Amino acid sequence: MTSAVQIEAVSRRFRKRTALRSVTATIPSGSVTALVGSNGAGKTTLLNLVTGLLTPSTGAISLFENLAPGSLETLERIAYVAQDGPVSTSRTVGDAVHIARAFNVIFDFDAAVVRLQRLDIDLKQRVSKLSGGQRAQLAITLALARSPELLVLDEPLSSLDPIARRDLLGELMGHCADSGMTIIFSSHVIAELEKIASHLVLIRDGEAVVAGEIDVLLEQHRIFTGTATEAGLVHDGRGSVISQAHPLTLAPRVIRFELPPPTNALLTPVTLEDLAYAYLEHAPSGSGELPK
Repeated sequence: MTSAVQIEAVSRRFRKRTALRSVTATIPSGSVTALVGSNGAGKTTLLNLVTGLLTPSTGAISLFENLAPGSLETLERIAYVAQDGPVSTSRTVGDAVHIARAFNVIFDFDAAVVRLQRLDIDLKQRVSKLSGGQRAQLAITLALARSPELLVLDEPLSSLDPIARRDLLGELMGHCADSGMTIIFSSHVIAELEKIASHLVLIRDGEAVVAGEIDVLLEQHRIFTGTATEAGLVHDGRGSVISQAHPLTLAPRVIRFELPPPTNALLTPVTLEDLAYAYLEHAPSGSGELPK
């Protein structure tokens, strides 16, 4: 399997602050990879490194097997929608589409217009008058119209309503299936990631504490309800307890097994939400989202 992005021991420092620490991860070509972490964990920094907007302090990133982020060879192959960069201009939506076509060698003008019409976004409307969700949809439309090999989305769901979230996730899955596009997106919406993502990179305090294929990660983890001592007896040295509840509390604890988990009626499967909250040390709030 080829990789769209290879991240090797990447760190990034800003003056006295270290945003990322020795992050290593592989993003396979044609995959949908979810980048998960609380605010300030380093997700946006990592995306900016992948797209070439920043350079690593240490380590290396390669795209499409051997290309450097930000190189001329990658510019036409990547589209990036930044969290704080939805289209904002006093021009009309139609003007924004025409400008994007003029500045990109590959740009499907008709597909962009059809998508905007489907979303009831008026081409004559000024972009500055659009809602936050509509501006985000415009930015995503312009990115998709470039038919990129790698699409990078930073919090694309944050300003969308639940129906728009569902529709966008389904649309992204369709692009992956039809064109083999690789997608990386960061999100706080854990419950919805399991429906679309095939791979996960989980960032905590600037470190990649989990990275890999989601099905494999779920198979490696189980939930046990009991005390920390009881959990230790259950994994019997073949794994480690991830959840950080009080040692004496009877609580659901996520256990990661280094070997295949034993057959045990006391162990139950984990969801992606269980796994993410265990590593991020946050209890689920019931909203399906990570604390911001």
